[in-house]
Formats: sequence, structure tokens, C-alpha cells
Amino acid sequence: MKTNDLIALLASDTLQPQPPVRQQLLQKLVLGAAVCGVLLLALFGLNPRMDEMATHPAFATKMLWLAALMGFSLYGLFRLARPGMGAGHTLWGMGLALMAMFSLGLVQLLQTDAGTRTAHWMGGSWQVCSVSIAALALPILGAMFWALRQLAPTRPVLTGAVAGMLAGSLSASIYSLHCPETSLTFFAVWYVGGMALATGLGALLGGRWLRW
Repeated sequence: MKTNDLIALLASDTLQPQPPVRQQLLQKLVLGAAVCGVLLLALFGLNPRMDEMATHPAFATKMLWLAALMGFSLYGLFRLARPGMGAGHTLWGMGLALMAMFSLGLVQLLQTDAGTRTAHWMGGSWQVCSVSIAALALPILGAMFWALRQLAPTRPVLTGAVAGMLAGSLSASIYSLHCPETSLTFFAVWYVGGMALATGLGALLGGRWLRW
């Protein structure tokens, strides 16, 4: 769609009123999260030690970190879904959140004995962690693209990437209900790896599916 065509459409009397941008995005986000949760239960199941895990400092730190990433990426989508809007402070916020976890993971790694460092960053589930997070992000990413295609983003690649980060961080928080790991170094490597896959996929698809 050309810019002049969009202006003409917005000015026409036949245009039906649409729900606010935030409402459209949040509705689809809830739908995607619900599908992601069902997939987690069906494919992985809940961690049987979840009661114990929920009180672990590393779990609380991880969830706060993921909440920050979700908050910044959702804020960015609220802006980018509107024509001509930039991402604001989204990229700075996400970058700082990622650097914070990298720093915590590095400090933890340096404080451990040399003989146990490999176990800290590889854990017991490194083979499946990143792939699982990226796979669980797919229904969330699909729901976000469903909403975004009804809106008017003018930066499709960036919008897709931010949608991918939102999908990846939300799926990582849901995957945490199964994950047995408690190492911050593990989160800094493999959780970030899964979110990076979702972000890259979002950018790739955004360049194709969100163009006018």
C-alpha cells in the first residue's frame, strides 16, 4: 500500500472504527501466550520441583530480567505499530537488560572453581533450551504478526525484530515453568540464544510480511 493510498483510506467515510492499537496487540499477545502455555504442558510438562524453584534467587532474577525484556519490547511495539513512529527507548532498554544478565552470568562464572565452570554455562539441558524457547515463541510471534498486519508499521524489519524479542522473552518465561536450571550463566547463554533466534526470525518475516 502506498502512503497516498493509506491517507485516502484513513480519510474515507467508509472506514470502520478499529480498536486501539494497544488493545489489538494485547488481545493477540494473550492468545499467543495461551497457545504457548498449552504447548509447554503438552510437550514438556511443569517442573515437579516448581515450588522449590520458585523461591530460588536465580529464578526470581531470571523472571525479573525477562519481565524487563517483555516490557521494553511491548512498549516498542505500541510505538512501531503506528505509522511514522520510532522505537523510542526500546533498543536501549533491551540492550541494558541483556548486558545486565551477561554481567551477572560472567561474575558468577568467574566466582566458581575452574572445574565446575563448564557445568555452570552448559547445565544439563543446553542441547534443548534455545531451540525449545524459539519453538514455543512461534505461536506468540504468529499472533503478533496477525495483529501488526492489521495496523500500519512503517519500519517492518525493526517491528518484526521487536515482535520476535517479545515472543522470545515471553516464551522463555513460560519455558521457565519447566526448566530445571538455576545458573545465571546458563540464562545469559542459552536463554539469550533462544530469544535471539526468535528475534532474527521476526526481523526476517517482518521484512516480507509487514511491508505495505
